Parts: sequence; structure tokens; C-alpha cells
Amino acid sequence: MSHGTRLLWLWRRLRVMPPAEIAHRLGEALRTRLPGARRWPRPDNPLMRSARASAFLAAEAPRLFRPPLQQDAGDAARLLAGELPCFGRWVPWRPGGDTWHRDPFTGSAWPRGPSAGIAYRPGNPHGDVRVVWEINRLQQLFGLALIAADQPEHRDRAVGLLESQLADWCETNPPGEGVNYLSAMEEALRVVSLCHAFDLTRSWLSPATRDRLAELLARHAWHIGQHLSLYSSAGNHTIAEAVGLLYAGLLLRECPAAPGWQFTARRLLASEAARQVLPDGGGLEQATGYLLFITDLMGLAQALLAQLHEAPIPEMDAAVARARDFLNTLATGPADLPRIGDADDGWALSPALRLSWRAAPAVRQRSFPQAGLTVASFTGRDRLVFLHNPLGMPPSFGHGHADALSVLFTLDGTDLLIDPGTGQYGGNAEQRHYFRSSRAHNTATVADEDPARQLTAFMWADPHECRLEHAELAADHVLLLARHDGWRRFGITHWRAVSYRRNRYLAIQDWLQGPGTSPVQVRWHAGCPLAEAGGGFELRPPGRPPLALAIRGGSTRLLRGETTPPAGWRSPHYGEVIPCDTLEVSLSSGPKRQMLAVLQLDAVGTGADSIRTDFAALESRIRAN
Repeated sequence: MSHGTRLLWLWRRLRVMPPAEIAHRLGEALRTRLPGARRWPRPDNPLMRSARASAFLAAEAPRLFRPPLQQDAGDAARLLAGELPCFGRWVPWRPGGDTWHRDPFTGSAWPRGPSAGIAYRPGNPHGDVRVVWEINRLQQLFGLALIAADQPEHRDRAVGLLESQLADWCETNPPGEGVNYLSAMEEALRVVSLCHAFDLTRSWLSPATRDRLAELLARHAWHIGQHLSLYSSAGNHTIAEAVGLLYAGLLLRECPAAPGWQFTARRLLASEAARQVLPDGGGLEQATGYLLFITDLMGLAQALLAQLHEAPIPEMDAAVARARDFLNTLATGPADLPRIGDADDGWALSPALRLSWRAAPAVRQRSFPQAGLTVASFTGRDRLVFLHNPLGMPPSFGHGHADALSVLFTLDGTDLLIDPGTGQYGGNAEQRHYFRSSRAHNTATVADEDPARQLTAFMWADPHECRLEHAELAADHVLLLARHDGWRRFGITHWRAVSYRRNRYLAIQDWLQGPGTSPVQVRWHAGCPLAEAGGGFELRPPGRPPLALAIRGGSTRLLRGETTPPAGWRSPHYGEVIPCDTLEVSLSSGPKRQMLAVLQLDAVGTGADSIRTDFAALESRIRAN
């Protein structure tokens, strides 16, 4: 990041900070410059001695609960082979520390000097820090611990790898040096995974490993407490940090700082749970992956408090209940969760964790007014999601995408109309911009711009207002109407109606009304092959006949993997970008630009009359506005 870019970023951050936050950050910066401020606790420090003597680490019997899991046998085999999971791929661990400081996909090495001097935000010269952080969460050690506990025939191998990888990490990540001490959240996630890994394997670990673990946990908790994500930075990071402090405060009770860790954790979990989980259970960040992340983290905190017979946190309990209801209305499990907003594919403890899931109801039609989302399923094998959502968590809206009025659709387990995903956070700035933009979602663009302004990789300005105007939810039919004002600077309002009839059709009508004459495009991103057929188009999901897609009201063209400008891309996993078939519809100029898209779900092609009837009634409502 150049000096000028850095100054611009700082200016934009300052603009969203209240005076109290500016004072807090100035005080924090001054404290770090005091003599000895960056001196980490030494092994003979009282904090470290008390951690080594803690009852949790000294006990012979397990002290923690065992989270509900569905571990994959193939994953276990790869862990035993010394491989580390990283965003759907596997990378080899090699002793000597290089693994913990090198991007496994690009080969880029991160500096090992003082952490405070490492540039890591988007635009840095090293790459996407999120990739190297994924491996350094050490969650694979929990996977090895599960193998040791459940498979005696592999216990020696699993315990040996756990101890070797932990020793290698500690030796090559001195406190305060390297990229792995840049984020308090990353330290918190290590605390959680290491506590559970130790608890499962305590009977087979060496005294040296216990001491190493005690010092690592104590140092991490000490550092987390000094670098909490607060004020405008408060988000999923804050909840992760609070959960890490809760684990340290309750399990290392003998530490002088433990009461303070507990107090801070409880305070933050109460306030942030109530704020970040909306009244209807959706996430304030407008990112389903992060909602699952914080819900699982808070669920671990709930289980920890119950296991140790500690008082619950009522605000957190209520938030977890709301969020789980929302998640289970949307999906049957993590792999089925629609990718809305940013998703960095991170986990509270393990991708096998099933703490927040139950069997989803087969039939569900429900609107979530605060989250700005309506979901409908008639059979359990289909799912319509209509977004009438705000941009995200103010004041920066960092993890939100410009996806207002987007439609996602799944049929017989195949995603037909998709959210293209996230790409990655660092590295390619143009790619980051694209995956957040309206042109990457199943909605309209005006003048090929976004309804809000992208300021940085994690900041938006001038957020739109989106509102659901009409909803009919019946056993075999859903009719919805919503609008947003993100194109007001062009003199245009975008209205969208959705009519979904069971086993018959999905129809989507757009009205872009106003005197503005700027060009308008509507794009549809397909999760399966999309091709021209019979004067129209068809989606070709695997294992079933093609589905006709008719477009009325504009000129069309198919895109796939375009680079100038970017179009026709999807990101099935964080950091993975592949082409996808995309249909672009350009609407003719005029004050009442309209487009109708009909995805025919039956072979007969019925429904034209009912589509006209549905949308005619809604159009009269639009004219009245």
C-alpha cells in the first residue's frame, strides 16, 4: 500500500469514527509506544507460572464438553498424512516453520520481523493474509485430537503430529513476531481450538507440551485483552475475541488476569450478541457465513458456561436462539447455506461442527423483515431466496455486497441461480471490487455502477434503502414485491416482483422507473450450464431435463469468464475463482424500462395467464407510488 493510499484509507476510517473511538485509538497508540509496552510476558512472569499450574492443564480427566461433530473419514486420513486443510484444498506441513509463514497457493512468504511493522491490509506487497491465517488457526490440531480419542489404532500417529506441529508453531512464531500476531481474533480462535485439542488428548501429551500450551494460551489471552475490536471495528472479530477470553478466563482461573478476562468477555458477548444478531435472527453484517461463524462461537461459549456450572449470559442465549432459527430456515447445514455477502470459509472450531443445526423443515415460506430476506420451499428440495436487504453493518458496511433485490434459486438440490461468492479479500483488488458489486449478482445495474460506493476493500459509502412492499406466502405460491433507492442519483427506482408457483414456474419482473436515461443491465448467474435454445435460453442441471428460461424486454448476451470488464465469474470456495455462465439483459431506454424472466419448471409451459395476473396487480401498486 503506497503512502498516499495509506493516508486516504486513514482519512476514510477517521470519517466513520465517533470522537470516543478516536480518543480510544489515540490512547492505544500512545500506550504501545511507552517503554516496555510491547514486551510480552516472559516464562518466569507470574501470569505464565500461574497458567502452567492451572487446574485445567494439570487435571488427568477431561474438563470440557465434546462438541457435536460429523467428521469425514477422508479428512482424517489426510490429517494423519500430515496435511493441513485450507479452503477446500490440502497442503503439506513441513517442519521448520516455513509452512506457517508462506501462502500455500502463491508461494509468497510473509515477513518474520516485528508484527507491528508488517503491512497486511489489501494492497500490501505480500498477498492475501487471510490465506496464511487459515492454516495458523491450528484447528487441524483439534481434528488430530478427535482421531486420537476415537481411533486407538491411529492414536500414536495423531498425538505425535499434534505435538510436533504445536512445537514447530511455537518455535517459529515468537511472541510479537510475524504475521500471526496481527489479529486478536486469530489468537482467540487458536485459544479455542487448542483448549479442545488438549482436553481430548491430555492423557497422552508430554509435560513439555503442557507447558508450551500453558504459555501460548496465557500470552494469547493477555494480547487479546489489549487489542480488542471495538467501536467501528466491532463485528464478528469482537465476538471471537470475547469467546477466546472467556475460555482463557474460565480455564486458567489461577491467572491473576482471569477475572478481568471473564468480565470483559461477558460484557462483550452480552452487548455484541444483542447488536449483531437482528431481532428476526439475521446477521447485522449481511453475511450468512459470518452469522454461522458467530452463532457457533456463541454456542461454544454457552456450552462452556453450562459445563462449568457458570451463570449464563441471557442476551447471548437469546441471540443464539434467534440466529439458529434463521439459519435452519435457510438451510439444512453449512454446505447448504446460501452464500450471501462476504464468506471467508472460516469456522468457529471445525467444518465438522454441527452445533447450530437441526433438521430443516421441508416446507417453509417466511420473510425476515430486519435481515431483508424471504425464503420459500415447497418440498425441501427447492429453495427460493429473495433479498430485500440493507447493505450491512454500519458505519463501514464492510462485509456487505451490492446484492439488493437479488434472487437465488435451488431445485432438486442443484443451485440454478446463484450468488457468485467472495473471491478473496487481499491480492487482486479488481477481483475484490467485482465480487462485491451489483454486476456480480442477480440484480440490475445502472451505468454499470453499484447502488452504494465502494471506498476500500471493506468500506462502503452512501448506502441504499431497500424495502419489501408486498408478500403473499401460501402453500403452493409465493408473490413478492420490493424496491430499493440506490439509483436515485440517476433518477431511477428499481422495483422487482417475484412469483413462484410450485412445480410450474419462477417468474421475475423488473421495473426501473424514472426519467434517468443511463444504460441498465440485469444479470443472471447460473450454477449449471446455461445455453441458447429454441430462440430463448435453457438451464441444464445435471440429471434432469433442461429448464426453459424466457426473457422479455431487452437484448441478451451470454457471458463467461470475461476480463474487460470482469463478468461471468463465481467463487465456490474462498480464494478460488472459476468462470460461470451468465446471462446479461440490456434494457431499452425510456422512463419505464421493464424486463420479465420466466424459468419454466414444468414440461407443458403453463402459467402465462397467472403471471400476467400476478404482476398486473403489483404494477398498479407501483404506479400509485
